Amino acid sequence: MSFSFSVKRGAFRISVLYLLSSVLWITFSDQLLFSLTGGLSSAHLLWLGTAKGYAFVILTAWFLFYLISSQHKALEQGELQYRNMYEANPVPMWIYDDAFKIISVNEAAIAHYGYSREEFLSKTILDIRPPEDIERVRTSARNLSSGLHVSGNWRHITKDGKTLHVNIVSHKIKFNGRPGVLVMARDMTDLVSMTRQLEQLNDELTEEKRKLKATQLMTKVAGWEFYPATQNLVWSDELYEITGLSNEDRRPAFDIYKEHIFPEDREDMLLVLDKLIRQGIPMDITHRIRALNGETRFIRQLANIVPGSAPLKLIGSMQDISELKRIEDERNQYQTRLESTLNSMSDAYFVLDHHMTIRRYNQAFAEIVGHRFPRITGEHIFTLFPKNGDVFYKNYQKALEERVVVKAEEYSLILEKWIRLAAYPTEEGVAVYFSDITEDRLKDARLQEAVERYDLVAQASQDVIYDLDILKNRIVYNNSLSKLVETPYEDIQYDLGWWRSLIAPEDLDEVVNSQYKVSNEGKTNWTSEYRINCGPRGYKYVMDQGYFIYNENKQPVRLIGVIKDIDELKRSIFDNKRQNELLRKIAWMASHQIRKPVATLLGLIHLADISVNEKEKNELFPMAEICVREMDAIVYEINERIGNIARE
Repeated sequence: MSFSFSVKRGAFRISVLYLLSSVLWITFSDQLLFSLTGGLSSAHLLWLGTAKGYAFVILTAWFLFYLISSQHKALEQGELQYRNMYEANPVPMWIYDDAFKIISVNEAAIAHYGYSREEFLSKTILDIRPPEDIERVRTSARNLSSGLHVSGNWRHITKDGKTLHVNIVSHKIKFNGRPGVLVMARDMTDLVSMTRQLEQLNDELTEEKRKLKATQLMTKVAGWEFYPATQNLVWSDELYEITGLSNEDRRPAFDIYKEHIFPEDREDMLLVLDKLIRQGIPMDITHRIRALNGETRFIRQLANIVPGSAPLKLIGSMQDISELKRIEDERNQYQTRLESTLNSMSDAYFVLDHHMTIRRYNQAFAEIVGHRFPRITGEHIFTLFPKNGDVFYKNYQKALEERVVVKAEEYSLILEKWIRLAAYPTEEGVAVYFSDITEDRLKDARLQEAVERYDLVAQASQDVIYDLDILKNRIVYNNSLSKLVETPYEDIQYDLGWWRSLIAPEDLDEVVNSQYKVSNEGKTNWTSEYRINCGPRGYKYVMDQGYFIYNENKQPVRLIGVIKDIDELKRSIFDNKRQNELLRKIAWMASHQIRKPVATLLGLIHLADISVNEKEKNELFPMAEICVREMDAIVYEINERIGNIARE
């Protein structure tokens, strides 16, 4: 019952009581006065009538005062009751007017939203909403019905910016004579959060279920249930895909499955199933089935009895291990090929476990050990090679303990051979490879002797010996190059471009072209003379003699050669040529230029001998002087040319 209805009912009750009391007073007071008319005068009757009226007014006034006071107390109690229902309500409540302004708010709303009463009463209901919800609020307020209205879930903003999810119930009322809307906002934040968490959890469970199904299909594992009493076999949906059978066949699943088991495997499968049912022995068996597409699949069955089940219930799992069987077959084939490969190796091979016990070995190792031991696998390494004489023990131990690859070359007194060893750590222990390098050691010794002889010869001859890798343009030299080009050893570079940069530019093309010509013709021997830059001393003449090496495709891959310093020889030849040329010119001058004045002089002397005229003889002397001067000039020229040669 509403507060306004209680007020109306109180007013109606007062009106009825007043009307009833008035009717009774008038009726009975008039009858009493009429009964007294016979013995009283008219003045007394007038006084009594007046007194009756005064009494009626006084009594009705007192009665009305009593009824109104009682009603007022009831109204105050009702108002207080309804005020307490609003103010003391633990649910936030407020009243807003037509302009959406909040005109009243209860303590629960103040405490829950963090605003003071003054702050609340200065706001509208739009101020506590997110901006994106304001238009929806306006629309909802405009469509508010006159009765109780459940607006549903909304978002409110507290003073500290926190978002609340609330359920709104509204009701139109009159407040202080003005229309307003009473709002009850029940906080649903925790419920919404829990609902979202439940939804997320449900999504996660759905995703996990999907993953589980995908995992089952990926790993080809799925479960089943079997009730022996009724021969009822219940499969999961994944089993049909794993086994390759049809889920459209309406026959009992157990009969379908037995039908597809290989006949050779069916009896063993049913025997293991019977032992599980009768003796409780867990099932673990692998058998073959024929899928609908005709392919053979290997199936592993694991099953047990559900404890306390009545009727008896078996629960199990089925896995398609066809791929595992294929991998196992490939592994066995690989192992066979590996053993065959290891046995075909010339290097010995054996595997030690963590206790230094031999677990595997190849034929080469058996041949090295010989027939001294009837068995090798399972024997300790010190049984085959005593510890005090096994120089390789420290290598096995290091590889095993430090988990590093160890390589070594040692002379074994036990085997009387040079051995190259490589020990590799494995999960099992350590794998050891070793080979007999005695012959290589002897070759190395002979090679070392040859190298030493080569170095001695190179030092004695001062020739530069080089090896050019044509494909990589890399060239190496002996130490004599540093002396030849007068360059510190650390400044020497080992690429072909650096060496060619030392060749005189005028000679470079001829050197390169001559090399190309010899290699293109497939010849091996190449010789060239050219000049190289030797720093402060200028250029030197060298003779380069090389030998081309070709690959199987007849392509030149190496050039091995020797460079000789022929600068002094070359310059001596040039000097001899110049001297010979000078002698030739002097001889020519002597035989031609000197001969002319000599012949003239001899002729003048002959004329002087036969002449008897003194005057004629005197005329011959100036001519003789001219001849002598010509001879002196020629001799001077010869001396000048000899001097120029000497100065050079």
